[in-house]
Amino acid sequence: MTPIILWLLDRLRPLFRTMGADYGQLRAIVQVKLTMDNRRSFVSLGRYGKQSEETNNSFIRILGIYMLVGGFIALGILSFPEQDRMFFPLTLQFSYTMALCAMTLISDFSSVILDSSDNQIILPRPVSNRTLWLARVVHISSYLFTIALSLSLGAIFILSNRFGALAGVLMLVLSLLSAVLMVFLTNVFYLVLMRFISEEKLREVINYFQIVMAILVYGGYQLLPRLMDPKTRLTQAFEHQWWHYLVPPMWMAGAVDTVVRPAIDQMHLIFLALAFIAPFAGLWFMNRFLTSDFTQKLSGLDQESRPVVSAVSAQETRQTRVGWVERFADWFTTNPLERAAFAFTWRVTGRDRKFKLKTYPQLGFGLAYVVVMSIQGQTFGSSSFFYLFALYFASIYVMVAHYQLGVSDNYRAAWVYGSAPIREPGAILSGSLKALIIKLLTPFYLLLSAYILYRYGTDKISDVLLAFCNSLVMLVSSALLSTRYMPFSTAQDALKQNITARGLLIGIVLGIVGFSHYGLTFVPYGVWLAIPVSIAAFWLLFNQYKKTGWDQVVMG
Repeated sequence: MTPIILWLLDRLRPLFRTMGADYGQLRAIVQVKLTMDNRRSFVSLGRYGKQSEETNNSFIRILGIYMLVGGFIALGILSFPEQDRMFFPLTLQFSYTMALCAMTLISDFSSVILDSSDNQIILPRPVSNRTLWLARVVHISSYLFTIALSLSLGAIFILSNRFGALAGVLMLVLSLLSAVLMVFLTNVFYLVLMRFISEEKLREVINYFQIVMAILVYGGYQLLPRLMDPKTRLTQAFEHQWWHYLVPPMWMAGAVDTVVRPAIDQMHLIFLALAFIAPFAGLWFMNRFLTSDFTQKLSGLDQESRPVVSAVSAQETRQTRVGWVERFADWFTTNPLERAAFAFTWRVTGRDRKFKLKTYPQLGFGLAYVVVMSIQGQTFGSSSFFYLFALYFASIYVMVAHYQLGVSDNYRAAWVYGSAPIREPGAILSGSLKALIIKLLTPFYLLLSAYILYRYGTDKISDVLLAFCNSLVMLVSSALLSTRYMPFSTAQDALKQNITARGLLIGIVLGIVGFSHYGLTFVPYGVWLAIPVSIAAFWLLFNQYKKTGWDQVVMG
């Protein structure tokens, strides 16, 4: 893939020179970045497998999966509507492409655009701000182009067969421009942040924005189509409104609809102009106004981990931490080693950006899924036992958080576990698990339970309590059955667990527990009687987990 991208860049050499970049430097930077991409795992796509060879075969396989999924989606929404009713199906197709490109850009943004690992090599050289910024944009755009193309191949083929080659070519061009537009919409926010936020706060703010945007993009993509009448989604003509001119997927859909009908009127001409002008106008705007301080801000990112604080502020921060983290540790732990592990895990999960980026969006996805499914009528979400499914399904996301507890980029510091006089590593594991329960599981279930009680009635309080207790049982059971690593002691690619088989087993067990819970709802006071039994089971299993010895621990 790298030679193809470089060949295309060579064809666009005059464009980059017009934009004020040194093409030779830009090409060299992009070539090195693409080469390095072939040696890493693609975290943004959710693949954590080992990749030691200098190839990008795993990425090609992922693109193949995207091509199949995009083909099935295109087959379902573009094959049947009549010629004059293609606007809404095309909007769904472009929304899917843009949503996945945005998710990829958000989850991988820090390691691409804001990657400061090459600062020591590039910044001392005479590389201009514009060249460096354009190199990073080209890098991420080439990544998104391949994703957008793989998602759109099915739609291009269907439109070409139904409405001619011109419709297929237009679909291809606009799919690539959709990726450019998502680069602009995401970059403009980050580059504005870099102008107004100090370097030591920039990554933290961006990390939380990534989490919020990941949840909003997923929730919006799931929610908006379901708010419309399913009988009119694909079979009736779509009435245009003024606000359609503010929605980027509708620009692209309207532009393709111009050729599909065909129709040349004021509305379609506006869509056509927006679809072609907005992406390039966005790139020009960023290149002209937002890149002057990019290099300076980027160089300051290396210092963000060493903020300068006064002795007074450091003392105040230390007292604040003692006031709530240590107090929680005193309340929920039973020995000094467990207490130390509780506080350590609590603080690291609040500071480690990759942990938060991989964990918090998953919890948000769980809440978004429950809300989206529950508001649909005449569907599974309106069934009498959906609230039980939601309570147990959500616990899967918490198990993902537990899986991430053993992973860290700074795993080499785990030598301290072996050098310290620790006789019972189980105390560290139990303290870490308690921190996860108190910090993530409990607030997550409080939010979920509040929505369930609001939606289905306060009489479901007993079901909420039993589901929470059973989720604790499932969490500690998963911890007992999985390979046990010390907290933050292992590299991501070093994990050898069969995640698919483990996830399938957990799903089956959760289904059995959930249906058993549903059966108890027909027994008078059955749910209330099962709660102390579940608590006792959790207590026994947790004590067994706490007795973990060194022979049961795998050091990364």
